[in-house]
Amino acid sequence: MVIGYTRLIPKGAGNKPPAGDATAGTHAAPQVRRGAPQGAGKQFSRHRIWEASLAALVTLGVLWVILYAQPAKVRHRHVLVISIDGMRSDTYLRPLPGLHIPNLLRLKQQGSFADGMIVVYPSLTYPSHTTMMTGKLPAQHGIYTNLSSRVPGKDAKDWFWFSHAIRCPTVWDVARRHGLTTASIGWPVTAGADINWDVPEIWNPAIGRVPEPMYVAKFMNPIFALQALGAVGLPKANEDDDDLRIALARYVIQEHQPNLMLIHLVDLDAMQHQYGPGSPQAVQVLNSEDHRIGEILAAYQKAGLGKNTDVFIVSDHGFVKVHRIILPNKLFVKAGLLSADAHGNITGGRIDTVSNDGSFFIYWPPHRHLGRAVYRAILPLLERHLVWAVLGRNALKALGADPNARLALDAPSGAMFDSSAKGPLVSSCPTKGSHGYLPFRPGLEASFIAWGPGIKSGVDLHLIRETSIASTILKALGIIDPKFGDTPPLQDIWKRPAARPHHPHA
Repeated sequence: MVIGYTRLIPKGAGNKPPAGDATAGTHAAPQVRRGAPQGAGKQFSRHRIWEASLAALVTLGVLWVILYAQPAKVRHRHVLVISIDGMRSDTYLRPLPGLHIPNLLRLKQQGSFADGMIVVYPSLTYPSHTTMMTGKLPAQHGIYTNLSSRVPGKDAKDWFWFSHAIRCPTVWDVARRHGLTTASIGWPVTAGADINWDVPEIWNPAIGRVPEPMYVAKFMNPIFALQALGAVGLPKANEDDDDLRIALARYVIQEHQPNLMLIHLVDLDAMQHQYGPGSPQAVQVLNSEDHRIGEILAAYQKAGLGKNTDVFIVSDHGFVKVHRIILPNKLFVKAGLLSADAHGNITGGRIDTVSNDGSFFIYWPPHRHLGRAVYRAILPLLERHLVWAVLGRNALKALGADPNARLALDAPSGAMFDSSAKGPLVSSCPTKGSHGYLPFRPGLEASFIAWGPGIKSGVDLHLIRETSIASTILKALGIIDPKFGDTPPLQDIWKRPAARPHHPHA
Protein backbone atom coordinates (compact mmCIF):
# COMPACT_ATOMS: atom_id res chain seq x y z
CA MET A 1 0.00 0.00 0.00
CA VAL A 2 1.21 3.48 -0.86
CA ILE A 3 -0.18 6.62 0.78
CA GLY A 4 0.99 9.84 -0.81
CA TYR A 5 4.31 8.43 -1.96
CA THR A 6 5.57 7.68 -5.42
CA ARG A 7 6.42 4.27 -6.76
CA LEU A 8 8.63 5.83 -9.42
CA ILE A 9 12.27 6.78 -9.25
CA PRO A 10 12.42 10.61 -9.11
CA LYS A 11 14.25 12.37 -11.90
CA GLY A 12 17.33 14.43 -11.32
CA ALA A 13 20.61 13.92 -9.55
CA GLY A 14 21.01 13.26 -5.86
CA ASN A 15 23.53 14.26 -3.26
CA LYS A 16 26.39 12.06 -2.21
CA PRO A 17 27.69 12.67 1.30
CA PRO A 18 31.24 13.98 1.46
CA ALA A 19 33.99 11.48 2.09
CA GLY A 20 34.22 10.54 5.73
CA ASP A 21 30.93 12.22 6.56
CA ALA A 22 29.11 10.48 9.40
CA THR A 23 25.71 9.79 7.90
CA ALA A 24 23.72 6.61 7.66
CA GLY A 25 24.59 3.04 8.51
CA THR A 26 26.72 0.89 6.27
CA HIS A 27 25.22 -1.64 3.97
CA ALA A 28 28.20 -3.90 4.54
CA ALA A 29 27.69 -4.13 8.28
CA PRO A 30 26.11 -7.14 9.91
CA GLN A 31 22.85 -5.76 11.24
CA VAL A 32 23.32 -4.77 14.86
CA ARG A 33 20.10 -5.04 16.85
CA ARG A 34 19.17 -5.36 20.46
CA GLY A 35 18.71 -9.07 20.53
CA ALA A 36 18.75 -11.76 23.17
CA PRO A 37 21.26 -11.86 26.01
CA GLN A 38 24.58 -13.21 24.93
CA GLY A 39 24.53 -16.19 27.32
CA ALA A 40 27.68 -17.16 29.07
CA GLY A 41 29.72 -15.05 26.68
CA LYS A 42 28.05 -11.98 28.14
CA GLN A 43 30.48 -12.08 31.03
CA PHE A 44 33.56 -12.44 28.80
CA SER A 45 36.53 -10.37 29.98
CA ARG A 46 34.62 -8.23 32.52
CA HIS A 47 36.80 -8.99 35.53
CA ARG A 48 39.95 -9.10 33.41
CA ILE A 49 39.18 -5.62 32.05
CA TRP A 50 38.50 -4.32 35.56
CA GLU A 51 41.86 -5.60 36.82
CA ALA A 52 43.83 -4.34 33.81
CA SER A 53 42.23 -0.90 33.65
CA LEU A 54 41.61 0.14 37.26
CA ALA A 55 45.15 1.34 37.96
CA ALA A 56 45.21 3.55 34.88
CA LEU A 57 41.79 4.95 35.72
CA VAL A 58 42.89 5.77 39.29
CA THR A 59 45.90 7.67 37.93
CA LEU A 60 43.71 9.69 35.57
CA GLY A 61 41.26 10.34 38.37
CA VAL A 62 43.95 11.78 40.63
CA LEU A 63 45.03 14.17 37.86
CA TRP A 64 41.45 15.31 37.30
CA VAL A 65 40.96 15.88 41.03
CA ILE A 66 43.97 18.19 40.99
CA LEU A 67 43.03 20.05 37.80
CA TYR A 68 39.26 20.28 37.92
CA ALA A 69 36.72 21.18 40.57
CA GLN A 70 33.40 19.38 40.77
CA PRO A 71 30.39 21.46 39.67
CA ALA A 72 28.45 22.99 42.52
CA LYS A 73 24.92 21.79 43.19
CA VAL A 74 22.34 24.20 41.80
CA ARG A 75 18.98 24.47 43.56
CA HIS A 76 16.37 24.83 40.88
CA ARG A 77 13.63 22.86 39.25
CA HIS A 78 14.45 19.25 38.53
CA VAL A 79 13.43 17.18 35.52
CA LEU A 80 13.68 13.42 35.10
CA VAL A 81 13.39 11.88 31.63
CA ILE A 82 13.17 8.08 31.38
CA SER A 83 13.15 6.55 27.91
CA ILE A 84 11.94 2.94 27.74
CA ASP A 85 13.31 1.85 24.40
CA GLY A 86 10.63 0.37 22.14
CA MET A 87 7.64 0.82 24.48
CA ARG A 88 4.42 1.15 22.50
CA SER A 89 1.85 3.62 23.77
CA ASP A 90 -0.79 0.89 24.04
CA THR A 91 1.28 -0.46 26.95
CA TYR A 92 -0.46 2.03 29.25
CA LEU A 93 -3.57 2.63 27.13
CA ARG A 94 -4.66 -1.03 26.87
CA PRO A 95 -2.51 -3.14 29.22
CA LEU A 96 -2.15 -6.78 28.22
CA PRO A 97 -3.10 -9.66 30.52
CA GLY A 98 -0.23 -10.39 32.89
CA LEU A 99 1.08 -6.85 32.66
CA HIS A 100 1.68 -5.37 36.12
CA ILE A 101 2.72 -1.74 35.70
CA PRO A 102 1.34 0.19 38.70
CA ASN A 103 3.88 3.01 38.42
CA LEU A 104 3.22 3.72 34.75
CA LEU A 105 -0.56 3.60 35.25
CA ARG A 106 -0.35 5.87 38.31
CA LEU A 107 1.75 8.43 36.45
CA LYS A 108 -0.66 8.34 33.51
CA GLN A 109 -3.72 8.72 35.74
CA GLN A 110 -2.24 11.52 37.85
CA GLY A 111 -0.49 13.27 34.97
CA SER A 112 -0.82 14.04 31.27
CA PHE A 113 -0.30 11.52 28.49
CA ALA A 114 -0.45 10.98 24.74
CA ASP A 115 -2.29 8.27 22.85
CA GLY A 116 0.81 8.14 20.71
CA MET A 117 3.90 10.07 19.73
CA ILE A 118 4.84 10.29 16.05
CA VAL A 119 8.60 9.83 15.81
CA VAL A 120 11.14 10.26 13.01
CA TYR A 121 11.93 8.31 9.86
CA PRO A 122 13.42 5.81 10.04
CA SER A 123 11.89 4.97 13.43
CA LEU A 124 15.19 4.01 15.05
CA THR A 125 16.73 4.56 18.48
CA TYR A 126 19.54 7.02 17.77
CA PRO A 127 17.77 9.42 15.37
CA SER A 128 14.71 9.40 17.63
CA HIS A 129 16.55 10.11 20.88
CA THR A 130 18.47 12.92 19.19
CA THR A 131 15.22 14.51 18.01
CA MET A 132 13.93 14.39 21.59
CA MET A 133 17.03 16.33 22.66
CA THR A 134 17.15 18.87 19.81
CA GLY A 135 13.58 19.42 18.63
CA LYS A 136 14.89 18.86 15.10
CA LEU A 137 14.35 16.13 12.51
CA PRO A 138 17.28 13.94 11.35
CA ALA A 139 17.89 16.06 8.24
CA GLN A 140 18.78 18.94 10.58
CA HIS A 141 20.46 17.22 13.53
CA GLY A 142 22.54 14.83 11.40
CA ILE A 143 21.88 11.50 13.13
CA TYR A 144 20.17 9.81 10.21
CA THR A 145 20.23 6.22 11.46
CA ASN A 146 21.93 4.09 14.13
CA LEU A 147 25.14 3.13 12.35
CA SER A 148 27.61 5.90 11.68
CA SER A 149 29.09 4.67 8.38
CA ARG A 150 27.73 3.10 5.23
CA VAL A 151 31.12 2.62 3.54
CA PRO A 152 31.84 -1.12 3.11
CA GLY A 153 34.47 -2.29 5.58
CA LYS A 154 34.91 1.11 7.27
CA ASP A 155 33.86 1.14 10.93
CA ALA A 156 31.12 -1.26 9.96
CA LYS A 157 29.87 -1.87 13.51
CA ASP A 158 30.22 1.65 14.90
CA TRP A 159 27.09 3.49 15.94
CA PHE A 160 26.53 7.24 16.34
CA TRP A 161 27.93 7.19 19.87
CA PHE A 162 29.63 10.61 19.94
CA SER A 163 27.83 13.88 20.52
CA HIS A 164 30.05 15.85 18.13
CA ALA A 165 28.00 14.31 15.30
CA ILE A 166 24.94 16.33 16.41
CA ARG A 167 24.73 19.46 14.25
CA CYS A 168 22.49 21.67 16.40
CA PRO A 169 22.12 22.63 20.08
CA THR A 170 20.78 20.04 22.52
CA VAL A 171 18.72 20.26 25.69
CA TRP A 172 21.81 19.61 27.80
CA ASP A 173 23.70 22.40 26.00
CA VAL A 174 20.95 24.93 26.77
CA ALA A 175 20.60 23.73 30.38
CA ARG A 176 24.33 24.10 30.99
CA ARG A 177 24.32 27.61 29.49
CA HIS A 178 21.62 28.53 32.01
CA GLY A 179 23.72 27.37 34.93
CA LEU A 180 21.93 24.05 35.47
CA THR A 181 23.54 20.67 36.10
CA THR A 182 22.92 17.67 33.87
CA ALA A 183 23.32 13.89 34.02
CA SER A 184 22.84 11.08 31.52
CA ILE A 185 22.77 7.31 32.00
CA GLY A 186 22.95 5.38 28.74
CA TRP A 187 21.33 8.11 26.63
CA PRO A 188 22.30 7.68 22.96
CA VAL A 189 24.78 10.01 21.24
CA THR A 190 26.21 11.48 24.45
CA ALA A 191 29.83 10.26 24.44
CA GLY A 192 31.93 13.39 24.84
CA ALA A 193 28.90 15.58 25.53
CA ASP A 194 28.99 18.65 27.76
CA ILE A 195 27.12 16.82 30.53
CA ASN A 196 28.22 17.02 34.18
CA TRP A 197 27.74 13.35 34.99
CA ASP A 198 27.63 11.26 31.82
CA VAL A 199 27.58 7.48 31.40
CA PRO A 200 27.32 7.26 27.62
CA GLU A 201 25.84 4.37 25.72
CA ILE A 202 28.82 2.87 23.94
CA TRP A 203 30.30 -0.59 23.56
CA ASN A 204 33.36 -2.23 22.07
CA PRO A 205 32.43 -2.97 18.44
CA ALA A 206 34.87 -5.88 18.39
CA ILE A 207 32.84 -7.64 21.10
CA GLY A 208 29.33 -6.35 20.45
CA ARG A 209 26.56 -5.27 22.81
CA VAL A 210 28.07 -6.83 25.92
CA PRO A 211 28.01 -4.57 29.00
CA GLU A 212 31.64 -3.63 29.73
CA PRO A 213 31.77 -0.91 32.41
CA MET A 214 35.49 -0.36 32.08
CA TYR A 215 35.20 0.17 28.33
CA VAL A 216 32.46 2.74 28.92
CA ALA A 217 34.61 4.36 31.64
CA LYS A 218 37.19 5.34 29.01
CA PHE A 219 34.62 7.82 27.66
CA MET A 220 33.64 9.25 31.05
CA ASN A 221 35.10 11.89 33.35
CA PRO A 222 37.69 9.80 35.23
CA ILE A 223 36.67 11.15 38.65
CA PHE A 224 33.04 10.36 38.01
CA ALA A 225 33.93 6.95 36.58
CA LEU A 226 35.87 6.04 39.71
CA GLN A 227 33.13 7.26 42.02
CA ALA A 228 30.20 5.75 40.13
CA LEU A 229 31.71 2.36 39.32
CA GLY A 230 33.11 2.16 42.81
CA ALA A 231 29.67 2.86 44.27
CA VAL A 232 27.78 0.27 42.21
CA GLY A 233 30.53 -2.37 42.26
CA LEU A 234 31.36 -5.10 39.76
CA PRO A 235 28.52 -6.22 37.49
CA LYS A 236 26.86 -9.34 38.83
CA ALA A 237 26.69 -12.52 36.79
CA ASN A 238 23.83 -12.35 34.26
CA GLU A 239 22.84 -8.89 35.51
CA ASP A 240 20.46 -7.11 33.17
CA ASP A 241 21.85 -4.04 31.46
CA ASP A 242 19.01 -1.93 32.86
CA ASP A 243 19.71 -2.99 36.45
CA LEU A 244 23.21 -1.53 36.13
CA ARG A 245 21.82 1.65 34.60
CA ILE A 246 19.34 2.07 37.42
CA ALA A 247 22.05 1.53 40.03
CA LEU A 248 24.17 4.24 38.40
CA ALA A 249 21.18 6.59 38.18
CA ARG A 250 20.34 6.14 41.86
CA TYR A 251 23.92 6.96 42.79
CA VAL A 252 23.92 10.15 40.69
CA ILE A 253 20.57 11.29 42.09
CA GLN A 254 21.66 10.78 45.67
CA GLU A 255 25.15 12.25 45.35
CA HIS A 256 24.72 15.03 42.78
CA GLN A 257 21.00 15.87 42.46
CA PRO A 258 21.23 17.06 38.83
CA ASN A 259 18.67 19.50 37.50
CA LEU A 260 18.24 17.36 34.39
CA MET A 261 18.51 13.57 34.51
CA LEU A 262 18.29 11.44 31.34
CA ILE A 263 17.94 7.64 31.64
CA HIS A 264 17.72 5.21 28.73
CA LEU A 265 16.44 1.67 29.45
CA VAL A 266 17.05 -0.95 26.76
CA ASP A 267 16.00 -4.42 27.95
CA LEU A 268 12.48 -4.20 26.50
CA ASP A 269 13.82 -3.37 23.04
CA ALA A 270 16.11 -6.39 23.18
CA MET A 271 13.35 -8.78 24.20
CA GLN A 272 10.89 -7.48 21.63
CA HIS A 273 13.43 -7.87 18.84
CA GLN A 274 13.86 -11.52 19.79
CA TYR A 275 10.27 -12.53 20.61
CA GLY A 276 8.04 -9.73 19.34
CA PRO A 277 5.84 -7.15 21.07
CA GLY A 278 3.18 -8.60 23.36
CA SER A 279 5.10 -11.84 23.88
CA PRO A 280 5.24 -13.30 27.42
CA GLN A 281 8.94 -12.43 27.49
CA ALA A 282 8.23 -8.79 26.58
CA VAL A 283 5.46 -8.57 29.19
CA GLN A 284 7.86 -9.82 31.86
CA VAL A 285 10.45 -7.19 30.94
CA LEU A 286 7.81 -4.45 30.97
CA ASN A 287 6.92 -5.46 34.52
CA SER A 288 10.60 -5.13 35.43
CA GLU A 289 10.88 -1.72 33.75
CA ASP A 290 7.91 -0.49 35.76
CA HIS A 291 9.60 -1.64 38.96
CA ARG A 292 12.74 0.25 37.92
CA ILE A 293 10.69 3.41 37.43
CA GLY A 294 9.52 2.97 41.01
CA GLU A 295 13.12 2.66 42.18
CA ILE A 296 14.08 5.93 40.51
CA LEU A 297 11.07 7.78 41.88
CA ALA A 298 11.95 6.49 45.36
CA ALA A 299 15.51 7.75 44.89
CA TYR A 300 14.18 11.24 44.17
CA GLN A 301 12.05 11.11 47.32
CA LYS A 302 15.01 9.94 49.37
CA ALA A 303 17.13 12.80 48.01
CA GLY A 304 14.43 15.28 49.01
CA LEU A 305 13.64 16.21 45.39
CA GLY A 306 10.23 14.63 44.95
CA LYS A 307 8.25 17.85 45.47
CA ASN A 308 10.04 19.81 42.77
CA THR A 309 10.74 17.18 40.10
CA ASP A 310 8.70 16.85 36.91
CA VAL A 311 8.90 13.41 35.29
CA PHE A 312 8.65 12.49 31.62
CA ILE A 313 8.31 8.86 30.51
CA VAL A 314 8.98 8.53 26.78
CA SER A 315 9.96 5.97 24.19
CA ASP A 316 11.73 6.25 20.86
CA HIS A 317 9.48 4.05 18.70
CA GLY A 318 6.93 1.28 18.82
CA PHE A 319 7.25 -2.29 17.56
CA VAL A 320 5.55 -4.64 15.12
CA LYS A 321 5.64 -8.41 14.74
CA VAL A 322 7.47 -9.89 11.75
CA HIS A 323 7.69 -13.40 10.33
CA ARG A 324 9.41 -12.77 6.98
CA ILE A 325 12.84 -11.42 5.98
CA ILE A 326 13.46 -9.69 2.62
CA LEU A 327 16.91 -9.23 1.03
CA PRO A 328 16.89 -6.29 -1.44
CA ASN A 329 20.68 -6.34 -1.77
CA LYS A 330 20.39 -9.73 -3.45
CA LEU A 331 18.66 -8.01 -6.37
CA PHE A 332 21.25 -5.23 -6.54
CA VAL A 333 24.10 -7.76 -6.65
CA LYS A 334 22.30 -9.63 -9.43
CA ALA A 335 21.90 -6.35 -11.34
CA GLY A 336 25.60 -5.53 -10.99
CA LEU A 337 24.95 -2.47 -8.83
CA LEU A 338 26.61 -4.05 -5.76
CA SER A 339 29.24 -6.71 -5.14
CA ALA A 340 29.29 -9.18 -2.25
CA ASP A 341 31.56 -11.83 -0.77
CA ALA A 342 30.72 -15.51 -0.36
CA HIS A 343 28.98 -14.78 2.95
CA GLY A 344 26.63 -12.20 1.45
CA ASN A 345 28.42 -9.18 2.93
CA ILE A 346 28.47 -6.17 0.62
CA THR A 347 32.00 -5.28 -0.48
CA GLY A 348 31.38 -2.38 -2.88
CA GLY A 349 29.40 -1.22 -5.85
CA ARG A 350 27.95 1.69 -7.77
CA ILE A 351 25.31 2.40 -5.12
CA ASP A 352 25.13 2.34 -1.33
CA THR A 353 22.32 0.83 0.70
CA VAL A 354 21.34 0.93 4.38
CA SER A 355 18.96 -1.57 5.94
CA ASN A 356 16.99 -0.16 8.89
CA ASP A 357 14.94 -3.34 9.39
CA GLY A 358 11.59 -1.74 8.58
CA SER A 359 13.02 0.48 5.84
CA PHE A 360 15.76 0.30 3.24
CA PHE A 361 17.57 3.44 2.06
CA ILE A 362 19.35 3.63 -1.33
CA TYR A 363 22.07 6.10 -2.33
CA TRP A 364 24.06 6.84 -5.47
CA PRO A 365 26.38 9.68 -6.53
CA PRO A 366 24.85 12.72 -8.26
CA HIS A 367 26.96 12.31 -11.40
CA ARG A 368 25.71 8.77 -12.01
CA HIS A 369 22.32 8.40 -13.64
CA LEU A 370 21.33 5.12 -12.01
CA GLY A 371 17.64 5.70 -11.36
CA ARG A 372 16.41 3.43 -14.15
CA ALA A 373 18.86 0.68 -13.22
CA VAL A 374 17.78 0.81 -9.58
CA TYR A 375 14.12 0.76 -10.58
CA ARG A 376 14.63 -2.28 -12.82
CA ALA A 377 16.47 -4.04 -10.00
CA ILE A 378 13.64 -3.59 -7.47
CA LEU A 379 10.83 -4.55 -9.87
CA PRO A 380 10.63 -8.10 -8.42
CA LEU A 381 9.93 -6.55 -5.00
CA LEU A 382 7.07 -4.47 -6.41
CA GLU A 383 5.65 -7.33 -8.46
CA ARG A 384 5.61 -9.66 -5.42
CA HIS A 385 4.19 -6.97 -3.11
CA LEU A 386 7.32 -7.04 -0.98
CA VAL A 387 7.29 -3.26 -0.51
CA TRP A 388 4.65 -1.25 1.38
CA ALA A 389 5.78 2.12 0.01
CA VAL A 390 8.48 3.62 -2.19
CA LEU A 391 9.62 7.08 -1.12
CA GLY A 392 11.41 9.45 -3.46
CA ARG A 393 13.51 12.44 -2.52
CA ASN A 394 10.57 14.81 -2.11
CA ALA A 395 8.83 12.45 0.30
CA LEU A 396 12.04 11.92 2.27
CA LYS A 397 12.58 15.67 2.45
CA ALA A 398 9.06 16.19 3.76
CA LEU A 399 9.74 13.61 6.49
CA GLY A 400 13.04 15.24 7.47
CA ALA A 401 14.95 12.03 6.68
CA ASP A 402 18.50 11.58 5.39
CA PRO A 403 18.96 14.26 2.69
CA ASN A 404 21.58 12.13 0.95
CA ALA A 405 19.20 9.23 0.22
CA ARG A 406 17.78 9.00 -3.28
CA LEU A 407 15.15 6.40 -2.50
CA ALA A 408 13.68 4.49 0.45
CA LEU A 409 11.62 1.30 0.59
CA ASP A 410 9.26 0.60 3.47
CA ALA A 411 8.72 -3.07 4.26
CA PRO A 412 5.25 -4.67 4.06
CA SER A 413 3.34 -5.69 7.17
CA GLY A 414 4.81 -8.75 8.85
CA ALA A 415 8.18 -8.38 7.12
CA MET A 416 11.54 -6.69 7.62
CA PHE A 417 14.57 -6.03 5.43
CA ASP A 418 18.08 -7.38 5.97
CA SER A 419 21.39 -6.20 4.51
CA SER A 420 22.63 -9.65 3.49
CA ALA A 421 22.82 -10.61 -0.19
CA LYS A 422 22.93 -14.36 0.46
CA GLY A 423 19.86 -16.56 0.62
CA PRO A 424 16.37 -16.45 -0.89
CA LEU A 425 14.88 -13.07 -1.71
CA VAL A 426 12.19 -13.63 0.93
CA SER A 427 12.14 -16.26 3.66
CA SER A 428 10.11 -17.10 6.73
CA CYS A 429 11.45 -16.71 10.25
CA PRO A 430 10.16 -17.37 13.77
CA THR A 431 8.01 -14.50 15.02
CA LYS A 432 10.14 -11.62 16.21
CA GLY A 433 9.83 -7.84 16.42
CA SER A 434 11.09 -4.90 14.41
CA HIS A 435 10.86 -1.15 13.81
CA GLY A 436 12.44 1.38 11.44
CA TYR A 437 9.27 1.74 9.36
CA LEU A 438 7.33 4.91 8.58
CA PRO A 439 6.39 6.21 12.02
CA PHE A 440 2.66 6.59 11.41
CA ARG A 441 2.12 2.89 10.66
CA PRO A 442 0.06 0.99 13.29
CA GLY A 443 2.15 -0.25 16.21
CA LEU A 444 4.94 2.29 15.73
CA GLU A 445 3.38 4.85 18.09
CA ALA A 446 5.83 5.86 20.82
CA SER A 447 4.95 6.73 24.42
CA PHE A 448 4.63 9.98 26.36
CA ILE A 449 3.59 10.49 29.99
CA ALA A 450 4.23 13.67 32.02
CA TRP A 451 3.81 13.78 35.80
CA GLY A 452 4.91 15.97 38.67
CA PRO A 453 4.18 19.09 40.68
CA GLY A 454 4.04 21.28 37.58
CA ILE A 455 1.91 18.89 35.49
CA LYS A 456 -1.89 18.77 35.21
CA SER A 457 -3.68 15.48 35.75
CA GLY A 458 -6.12 13.82 33.38
CA VAL A 459 -4.94 15.56 30.19
CA ASP A 460 -5.09 13.38 27.06
CA LEU A 461 -2.94 15.00 24.38
CA HIS A 462 -4.01 12.44 21.76
CA LEU A 463 -1.23 12.45 19.14
CA ILE A 464 1.90 14.56 19.59
CA ARG A 465 5.08 15.04 17.58
CA GLU A 466 8.47 14.02 18.87
CA THR A 467 9.92 17.42 17.98
CA SER A 468 7.89 18.96 20.85
CA ILE A 469 9.72 16.99 23.57
CA ALA A 470 12.94 19.03 23.76
CA SER A 471 11.25 22.42 24.21
CA THR A 472 8.82 20.86 26.71
CA ILE A 473 11.72 19.59 28.83
CA LEU A 474 13.32 23.03 28.75
CA LYS A 475 10.06 24.66 29.81
CA ALA A 476 9.86 22.26 32.77
CA LEU A 477 13.35 23.49 33.71
CA GLY A 478 12.12 27.09 33.55
CA ILE A 479 13.76 27.89 30.22
CA ILE A 480 11.85 29.46 27.36
CA ASP A 481 13.84 29.76 24.12
CA PRO A 482 11.67 30.49 21.06
CA LYS A 483 14.65 29.86 18.77
CA PHE A 484 15.27 26.35 20.07
CA GLY A 485 13.99 23.41 18.01
CA ASP A 486 11.23 23.35 15.43
CA THR A 487 8.18 22.89 17.68
CA PRO A 488 7.03 24.90 20.71
CA PRO A 489 6.49 23.22 24.08
CA LEU A 490 3.32 21.26 24.75
CA GLN A 491 0.85 23.82 26.11
CA ASP A 492 -1.95 21.91 27.82
CA ILE A 493 -0.04 20.01 30.49
CA TRP A 494 1.11 22.76 32.85
CA LYS A 495 -0.31 23.73 36.23
CA ARG A 496 1.86 26.77 36.69
CA PRO A 497 1.97 29.87 34.48
CA ALA A 498 4.38 29.94 31.58
CA ALA A 499 7.96 29.98 32.84
CA ARG A 500 10.01 33.13 32.59
CA PRO A 501 13.36 32.91 30.80
CA HIS A 502 16.02 31.62 33.16
CA HIS A 503 19.28 33.51 32.88
CA PRO A 504 22.74 32.08 33.53
CA HIS A 505 24.27 32.58 36.92
CA ALA A 506 26.80 35.38 37.15
